[in-house]
Amino acid sequence: MGGLVSNENMGCVALTYSLLAMLNRISNRIKCDFDYIIFEYDQDYSENKFDELRQYFKLSRNQIQYAPIGYYDLNNPKLFLKKARINFKTLHDIKRCDVVIDITQGDSFSDIYGEERFFRLSNIKYVAEILQIPFILGPQTYGPFMKQKVEKFARKIINKANLVVSRDTKSAMYLKELCDKDIYVGTDLAFGLPYNDEYATSGKLKVGINPSGLLCNKKNEKTDLNTALSADYDQYVLELINCLKERNFDIYLIPHVGEDGVNSFSEIEGVNTHPEFSNPIEAKSFISSMDIFIGARMHATIAAFSSGVATIPTAYSRKFAGLYETLDYKYVVDLTRDNTSEALQQTMRYVDAYLELKKSSKYSMQKVKKIYDAMEDKIQKEIEKIVNNRRSK
Repeated sequence: MGGLVSNENMGCVALTYSLLAMLNRISNRIKCDFDYIIFEYDQDYSENKFDELRQYFKLSRNQIQYAPIGYYDLNNPKLFLKKARINFKTLHDIKRCDVVIDITQGDSFSDIYGEERFFRLSNIKYVAEILQIPFILGPQTYGPFMKQKVEKFARKIINKANLVVSRDTKSAMYLKELCDKDIYVGTDLAFGLPYNDEYATSGKLKVGINPSGLLCNKKNEKTDLNTALSADYDQYVLELINCLKERNFDIYLIPHVGEDGVNSFSEIEGVNTHPEFSNPIEAKSFISSMDIFIGARMHATIAAFSSGVATIPTAYSRKFAGLYETLDYKYVVDLTRDNTSEALQQTMRYVDAYLELKKSSKYSMQKVKKIYDAMEDKIQKEIEKIVNNRRSK
């Protein structure tokens, strides 16, 4: 649950690919075949995207199945479970599961994207738990929960889970104040996403910029996140491109969610624009060919960071600081704190020190590998308990 396949957000889909890669390794080690049911909204479903996923993991149609999540319809209440606001088909698919792993698109177990989205993604968790299906909250960011009723419902779900894994220390500390539950601190699943090192290098230094459609004035997603910024995001990106052009860098505008915010800046002379990607492995493979990457989508920065690129995350929420502080990586530009001029100056200081960033990221990735392996072992042990319990019956 909460792992997308058909969506245009390569970060969310990267979590699905990475989680399946982990589960396949666990399946081989414990000698138990896994079949997968992926819950996704029916209006987003793409059979081609599911076939692409099956082909990559060499799994059959029966081994990776799609389960639709219908929206609650007030005009047809008989078709839905009123309290849970999910339809009976979804309920049937939940009952088929031996274990549920929920990753809530990485950062959506919160009401920062709105109360409606929180409940839409959380009601299904609650149903799985009241059906007493073993439930794992996989690596993700938790909170903030700004409304009291949201916090109360989130606490109920977290306390009922068999295992709760945070992808950063900040989230774990936040939950310890909120819940009576042991929280395991891991890291982001997307650090384990594979990629292909297939792009040729050029004579110039290549700088990738990932302008986020969440933050641009011409947004392709409905959100008020740019109102929380201290920097004028569009102005920041424009001035950043001009600074990089003056230094004769090879500049690429790289989307990570559909066309992202690329169209807001694609008409600037002297920049290269990459079209949207088909899957997260394709996206990471291209990002890995950059020398420097400046990104506002967190999973775009993870793709760069984990493939050895000098990475400058431009943060719009605490999830960036939470993740990178855990890795002892300090080269984050905070758009919620710095004004436009400060953010630009800090970014260019990091660009000038890009070799230092590469060295730091290499050191951090050694730490990531240890955390990732330990997290995988923790999830494996929980799944083994479930498998052994089922076999004993």
